[in-house]
Amino acid sequence: MHTVDIVALCVAAALIVGCLLVLARQRYMLRVAGAIPLAVHNGKRWLYGVARYVGGELRWYRSLGLATRPSRVFRRGELRIVGHRRPSGAELSALPAAAVIVDCQVAGAQALLALGEGAFTGFISWIEASSPAA
Repeated sequence: MHTVDIVALCVAAALIVGCLLVLARQRYMLRVAGAIPLAVHNGKRWLYGVARYVGGELRWYRSLGLATRPSRVFRRGELRIVGHRRPSGAELSALPAAAVIVDCQVAGAQALLALGEGAFTGFISWIEASSPAA
């Protein structure tokens, strides 16, 4: 074998291992108790990921990547729901028609979250479970 062939084989093997690690992380994240698929709008497009309820926080992890820390953390005390709706127009090409888009205020900034109907019911329950002082 030539050196170029060996290098190409090593690069291909590294790419396959990387893809397998990303898929294994996704499967693990979705199997953890309190985990839901959740998309977050970043102003330009929808980013897909997995969210976990941990105490008074909703921790969101991007789907693609190997990071062990959440990409965003939504604290229950800072989160207020402004409204919710179904996807429409161009959003239908990025989200399932059955998704629920939730318009939130998080510490004074707008956040759009998209989740399934069952996850939306759980999200509302989690928000309402906050103490009156929060």
